[in-house]
Amino acid sequence: MKWWQKAVIYEIYPKSFYDSNGDGIGDIPGIIKKLPYIKDWGVDAIWLTPIYLSPQVDNGYDVADYRKVDPMFGATDGLKELLKEAHKQNSKVTLDMVANHTSDQCVWFRESKKSKDNYFSDFYIWKDPKPDGSAPNNWAASFGGSAWTYVPERNQYYLHYYASQQPDLNWENPLVRQYIFDAMRYWKAQGVDGWRLDVITQISKDLTFKDAPKVPGKKYVPLKNTSGPHMHKFIHELNREVLSPFDMM
Repeated sequence: MKWWQKAVIYEIYPKSFYDSNGDGIGDIPGIIKKLPYIKDWGVDAIWLTPIYLSPQVDNGYDVADYRKVDPMFGATDGLKELLKEAHKQNSKVTLDMVANHTSDQCVWFRESKKSKDNYFSDFYIWKDPKPDGSAPNNWAASFGGSAWTYVPERNQYYLHYYASQQPDLNWENPLVRQYIFDAMRYWKAQGVDGWRLDVITQISKDLTFKDAPKVPGKKYVPLKNTSGPHMHKFIHELNREVLSPFDMM
């Protein structure tokens, strides 16, 4: 039996958990301080919501750099210290992996938007406007408005299921998948024990990009099914590349 099949896992939203330095923001040293307290509850593992470098448009679910801890939570070495101290008391640590999208401040996107023929150009989902210049289809973003935002540099729109500052990654590009897998391997090397995979069922898109059936009174229509045809293929690949080889949750 794997450890996670019988574990009690406690979710921590670091920003509001415990503030160790009085700046009004919870932080990693605060979590370290409370590890024995959490253990006393009978908790076997903690799950941290995103602690990566982020503009915080969506509470850290807009990741600018998967390998850096946001300074508001402390130094990146602080997370390594948390892992060490948690493992000393036989507790596991799992992180949130946001694999469907990044922040628009991520260097991948900043490069991608520059042109149609650079290294990162195909890391995101870009589509040409309709003949009248409007968005490629009528899909609605979960946070309201169109799921598409126009970028003049490319004369194209990019897809975002959530905020416009959260462009969706193009998982059809094998390089994208490897970049995500490498980020996960990086944290495994630091001692991370497993993952909560944010909106993982959305990494594959409907590749026809057809308009959704119209809804009276709505210009943009929420998708009833946001899982594309390659969802299981991509998740199996993630399992083969990262989870199974390193025995991660």
